[in-house]
Amino acid sequence: MDNSFANWSPSEPTTVTVQMFINSFGSLNAANMDYNIDVFLRQRWNDHRLQLPGNRTRVTVLNPAVQAKIWKPDTYFNNVKDASVHKVTMPNILLRIEKNGDILYSMRVTLRLTCSMEFADYPFDEQVCGSIISSYANTDDVIIYEWDPEIPIDMPDELEIAQFDLLEDRRVTESDTQVYVTGNFSSLKVSFDLRRQNGYHVLQTYIPTILIVVISWVSFWLDPKNAVPGRVSLGVTTLLTLTTLASGIRAQLPPVSYVKAIDVWIGMCMIMVFGALLEFTFVNWLANKKMTGEPSLAFRLPLALFGSEEEEDPEPIGADPKEPRNYYNHAMAVDRLCRGFFPGAFVIFNLIYWPYYLMRQHTPQMMDDTTFGA
Repeated sequence: MDNSFANWSPSEPTTVTVQMFINSFGSLNAANMDYNIDVFLRQRWNDHRLQLPGNRTRVTVLNPAVQAKIWKPDTYFNNVKDASVHKVTMPNILLRIEKNGDILYSMRVTLRLTCSMEFADYPFDEQVCGSIISSYANTDDVIIYEWDPEIPIDMPDELEIAQFDLLEDRRVTESDTQVYVTGNFSSLKVSFDLRRQNGYHVLQTYIPTILIVVISWVSFWLDPKNAVPGRVSLGVTTLLTLTTLASGIRAQLPPVSYVKAIDVWIGMCMIMVFGALLEFTFVNWLANKKMTGEPSLAFRLPLALFGSEEEEDPEPIGADPKEPRNYYNHAMAVDRLCRGFFPGAFVIFNLIYWPYYLMRQHTPQMMDDTTFGA
């Protein structure tokens, strides 16, 4: 067998039928915008020069030196970052020649592919990742790629992806032609629709932040005048804890410029916690403010709606009874108002936030050229 088998250039385009078996599907890496797959890439074509004489029905070529002398398509993945052929215990490459010259060329490869991800709905996002298989040097007058008509993409029934559900009904395979300045190249497109699972983020992000916000409301039940250290410590601690949690979430994502669903949630929690701290600053000032005349309407309204005549400012021992009274009752009325306002506002926010993003997550995503890394 000479090198002419490796340098074959037929007058008619060679049709290469491609089939992929996905052995494993690694989780998407949001920070690097890529994902790993372990696949058996199977290519079939016919080379009439390799028809077997005699009664032999097939031949399996194992010798790498002989395999190198046989013509093979120069197939590549256009959005691959890194790739490797498995070599344990021997190179995982199969080259089988049928009697009529049909060739099966199969190899097991691990690919790290780029995926243009959109994080506006994160962590309720749905990502569409794919790739384009094409010839690197041979134009469509030399090689024509086609998907296997029966099973173009196959995978195990028990295949699982960390944090994602693979939507089988939205998997797309199609043929296309890539147009470059170097010529027109036959190609195959494949895309996978991946929906993020919400359980991890509910347990690790949403429930902890809800508890932090609820804890910040405890300050509304503490005395605004005599529990200053407790209310300050509670407000600052919850704010710092929430900031630390938000920093950990941002570290898992690329620094995109648009607002994500998790940013909306963290932002609202920040407003709640910081608002509770500002509320204490106001009621503490109010509780220590001396009355110099008849209170204005802005001071009388909270007291009229949420005040209680049973609450009186505890006067220190030896205080002058002629000293002007302060707005302690008004401060307590503001605290009582916030006990209902803050939880109510947070509940209304949740009633809007969760239905909106959960409905968006179950809306089919549109695919474009960036889906395939083009």
